[in-house]
Amino acid sequence: MPIQRWRCPVVLRVKAVVIAAAGVAVAVVFFPLWLAVPVAALLGGYGLGMAAFGFSVTLDSEAGLLRLRAGPVFQRIRLTNVAAVLVEARKLSVARVNGWEFSLYAWGKGPLDRLLGVPDVAGEIGHAIAAAVALAKAAADPGADPAAGPGHTPSRDRPRLAVALLAANGVVAIGCALVVRVHWQNPALTVLGVVIALALGVSGLLYLIVALWILLTERARRTSLIS
Repeated sequence: MPIQRWRCPVVLRVKAVVIAAAGVAVAVVFFPLWLAVPVAALLGGYGLGMAAFGFSVTLDSEAGLLRLRAGPVFQRIRLTNVAAVLVEARKLSVARVNGWEFSLYAWGKGPLDRLLGVPDVAGEIGHAIAAAVALAKAAADPGADPAAGPGHTPSRDRPRLAVALLAANGVVAIGCALVVRVHWQNPALTVLGVVIALALGVSGLLYLIVALWILLTERARRTSLIS
């Protein structure tokens, strides 16, 4: 088959739209106007993108292209530019030769998704991509071994940009926690505001801790290799 396409179930699109709508409501009610507008716009764009496109993977062996889409975010990668294909549970990661990586869950990632009956096709997609990449590289280099597919990229070798983005998410989450409105005449809104602020603050702190742990372990590994 020259073109293979996998699309996420409709239930995941509905779930993403509901979550985005809830996020917009929280931003409009609990954030100051200067922050609520951009956050609501981003979440609204994400929700509309998920409603229109959802998650999808398109493997065009004839054209030598791999297309990965997660709502409004998409990547087009040449098969000969794929450095590694990694499957971790339901997470599918495709690393490129230049070091950039694109990951998505195929499909779902938590107990709720399993309860909704979302299938696990990450292994099937990863196997198809690895086979197509091996054939594409063998065609580009007749001396290569077609059976030797792309290697696996351990988590510690992923680009530092991912760690920087993780830390940035932590800083943004903590910043949002500090400006959440928690003083209301309605006790229920006050409690909800406090819960939202705590959730943002704790998640942001965890992001920073994980990013710092990755940096420290990577530095320790490099020091041991040098010594």
